[in-house]
Order: sequence, then structure tokens, then C-alpha cells
Amino acid sequence: MKMSTTRLTAKSVILAMFLLALPGFAALAMAQEDQPRPVAYTTAPKLVIAKIRSGEADVFDVRGKVTFTVTAANSDDTIAGTLNYAIPDDARQKISQMTGRPLNTIKSTLTQPGVIANFQKGTGAPLIHLEISPFDSDVNGAKLRFNRIVVDIPGRQGGPTIKKYSNEEVEVLFTVWTRQINNGRQARGVIARLNRAINGEADQ
Repeated sequence: MKMSTTRLTAKSVILAMFLLALPGFAALAMAQEDQPRPVAYTTAPKLVIAKIRSGEADVFDVRGKVTFTVTAANSDDTIAGTLNYAIPDDARQKISQMTGRPLNTIKSTLTQPGVIANFQKGTGAPLIHLEISPFDSDVNGAKLRFNRIVVDIPGRQGGPTIKKYSNEEVEVLFTVWTRQINNGRQARGVIARLNRAINGEADQ
């Protein structure tokens, strides 16, 4: 049994070497790794306290976790995205009491598309901070008030191991983008490449 395994391993190595020696095989393998595909980059969940409001008064603190999925990089150095906010059970119960709606009809996640984030002034690696301005949202008839939200993107240096159309490439591009902003330079090339990565579009 041991001899058979050794022979099988040797055959596998020889086959792999033969395939890599074929013209174009290695290039094809690398091309498949960089095949254009959309990247849905989402920030790590972060605790955010929102307020359930009745009229102009805050009546309940909601302690939920927020994520931000990047959907576009804008030429004015802002970022468009979709904000998702996980609503905990105690807040859902409060909303049910306030609105008179059954608990099982109260959503557990608030999804807010079309949110615009700005880079915090001077932000950059190792942790890039994106700021979202205060806004109100409706949750099954209850008003939810969000104050300023900050989400984070890890900074990352580029290198030969970074694959295109990956979360790692998006982090590299954000790192370069903030460096350009902090140096007072335009980042049109970075923004264009980031949008191609987000949308899964091939380089021109």
C-alpha cells in the first residue's frame, strides 16, 4: 500500500510538471485567477447605537451591528454603498409594542441602499475610516435615528500575491486612494480600477 501511494504521488508530480510545460497552460491558469468577476466588498460588523424615536424624543437605544457594502467609488472622493443594520430582539419587541404589529413581522435587518460615505480627514493605513452622516430610517412604522456612523477598511500594501478582483485588491486600492487624497493628488486611475473590480469589468 505504501509503495502504491508513493508511485501515485510521483505520477501526480510528473503530470503536473508536464502540464506546466505545455505552451500556454501556465498562462491560462493565471488568467483564470484574474478572471473578471464582481467584488462585493463588505466591511466587518461594527457595533452602532441607534435611537428609536417617538415624535422628536428618543425612547429606546438600539445596540445593533452595522456593515457597509461598497457599490461605487465616486470621482468626488466619496463612496456609495448599502448599509445593513442587524436589529436585536429587544429592539424588535419595542418596535412591536410601539406600532402594534406582531413581533414576527418586525424585520431583523435594516437594509439601506444608496448610502454615501466620506473618508475621515487624514485617514489612511493601517485602518481607513469611512464616515456616514446622520440619517433617519423607517422600520415597520417606527423611526430609527442614526447619528454619525464610522466603518473601517483595513489598509493593505500591494504586491505580487494580491489577486485582481479580490477583497485584498479592494483594500490595496483604498489604501492608495487615501494616500493620493492626503498628498493632494487626484486618484482618477485608482477610482476607475476600483469600479471595474466592484463591477467585475475587464481592464480596457
